[in-house]
Amino acid sequence: MTTLRTLFVSVLLVTLAACSASNVATRQENDDGTYQTVLHSNNALLKGRLDVVDLKQRNVGDLMQVQATLENGWKFELDFQYKFKWFDANGFELAPESQSWRQLVMAGRTQANVQAIAPNPTAVKYEIWVRE
Repeated sequence: MTTLRTLFVSVLLVTLAACSASNVATRQENDDGTYQTVLHSNNALLKGRLDVVDLKQRNVGDLMQVQATLENGWKFELDFQYKFKWFDANGFELAPESQSWRQLVMAGRTQANVQAIAPNPTAVKYEIWVRE
């Protein structure tokens, strides 16, 4: 009976933790010393398993191009989707309907680069969203 009670309490605690978990967030320091949140997910299971270990940014013509190196810190395969969201200087999301989810499968403890180009020249910020 104690085993069932322990199992029930464990499942209850995990469920409560998942419901109250905040978004996964990896931050990048900007040139002015402020921080920009780059990686977002509303899936608590991704927390602690996926991280941004490197960010690169350049202009291609008048469009911003971004490359993020994601790392699966978990020992098992991680199968998820990601997409980039782009924002202008006023915080408005640019062309949200044009940004689709892309599938990515990463073996345990590996890294992968993901890239995107802004939809128009007014993009000054970006976020990477992930979901399972």
